[in-house]
Amino acid sequence: MFLSSFACCGHNNFAKAESQPVYAKVVYENVFMFSLPDEKEENKLFEIPFSYFVLLHSSENEKFFYAQYGDIFGYVQKNAVSAMKGTPSTPFATSSFRVFSMEGQGLYKTPSMNGEKLVQIPYLSETLIFYGDISGDQVIPDKSNVWYFAKHTESGNFGYVYSVFCDKVSKIQENKETFETISTPLFSKDTSSDQLSPVAMSFIIIGVSLPCLIVLYLLVKPTMVNQKLIKTKEKLKGTRSRDYFEFDESDLN
Repeated sequence: MFLSSFACCGHNNFAKAESQPVYAKVVYENVFMFSLPDEKEENKLFEIPFSYFVLLHSSENEKFFYAQYGDIFGYVQKNAVSAMKGTPSTPFATSSFRVFSMEGQGLYKTPSMNGEKLVQIPYLSETLIFYGDISGDQVIPDKSNVWYFAKHTESGNFGYVYSVFCDKVSKIQENKETFETISTPLFSKDTSSDQLSPVAMSFIIIGVSLPCLIVLYLLVKPTMVNQKLIKTKEKLKGTRSRDYFEFDESDLN
């Protein structure tokens, strides 16, 4: 479920973004960043704050863009964002919060205290950057099941913090920036790995054919030399036959 900004998925055949950055605005509530291009609940990383933007990098498949929110890379559903012609001054929301639990609070790999703890955040620590939230385990009965997806700036770890033990969450204001929407195809297919240009293909054919021709020549050459020697010998023998004759004494009678 967890995907850090340093753990990008590999891509082989996908449509690449043009040179001009393309931002897409979150136009609905409950729009999530996913760790994989799949709609399963376990692939959700966090809810992206409404009205903010993601930077599109590629078209992963028919349903998902490969995108960036701040320094987090993941996937966003195409029908949940609107691509626009423009660069927003504040594309990503900026927020922080504090941990007030006396024992501190863990930063977990998944929104559950049964998951792997990445780091222990000390009491009253405010070194946490908020990206979004998501529903997880309800650790305390009759309390919230909301977890914050955050970055612990001191360790550089990304993970989840149980919201019940957090306060001083910076309020995120609505982003009212908007631009003309893009209705034309956003990305051009990268065919460099799938197809070769005619020039490249010609060089490959020449490179493959040349060794074959050399081997063929080496195989045929001895036969050609032998045939040439045989013809030369026959020619010399014929010449000697014409130049030489035997003397018969009967011819004098």
